[in-house]
Amino acid sequence: MSHLSSSELAGWLSELFGSLPYGIIFDCDGVVIDSREANIEYYNYLRNYLGLPRLTREQEDFVQAATVHQAMDAIFPKPLQPLLRDAAKRVSYVRDIMPHIACYPGLHDVLDFCREHGVRMAMDTNRTDGLDMLFERCRLSGYFDPVVLASSVPHPKPAPDGAQLILRQWKCEPDRLLFIGDSTSDKGAAQGAGIAFLSFQTEGLSEHSISDFSVLHDALKHFAV
Repeated sequence: MSHLSSSELAGWLSELFGSLPYGIIFDCDGVVIDSREANIEYYNYLRNYLGLPRLTREQEDFVQAATVHQAMDAIFPKPLQPLLRDAAKRVSYVRDIMPHIACYPGLHDVLDFCREHGVRMAMDTNRTDGLDMLFERCRLSGYFDPVVLASSVPHPKPAPDGAQLILRQWKCEPDRLLFIGDSTSDKGAAQGAGIAFLSFQTEGLSEHSISDFSVLHDALKHFAV
């Protein structure tokens, strides 16, 4: 299944909302932040320290969608996990990880459009911390409210707890929102909360998928005239 064009996406959004959505919920890693390389480098550094081989492609895909605790349990044998604390101390987030992190092209065009046209923006992420420095580096401060972390709710994605928390804070019905994600955990959270789901750069995850943010930006502009 191919990605949608801007006109196709605009048609779907028109069917859903009739105009602009009330709000958009964004996943963080893999949607707002291109952190795949950074995550892989971090986990491979730890695995190398413990004498383990580099991650397989399947493991790379898993850790991108998982929480830190889920990833650690999946890719490090339990007998070696007590050694991870010492290994992690040797990693400098600023020196070793941040240079590998960037926003996806066109993201700020979408964020600025939403801000200008009153479309609310929130984030539902399985990260547990570290967003302040990341937001500052990537010029993301002030766009998302609320920002729901895995530690903010009883059950992280794919549970719908984070999306439902956003619905409560916004006092909004789910059929007025759009959830943009790149993984089955994002899709599960959206579906569990009754929110329309748009897949970002992940063909086969949803029948509604886009290749980049320029498509979304152009589709949203259809409703701004």
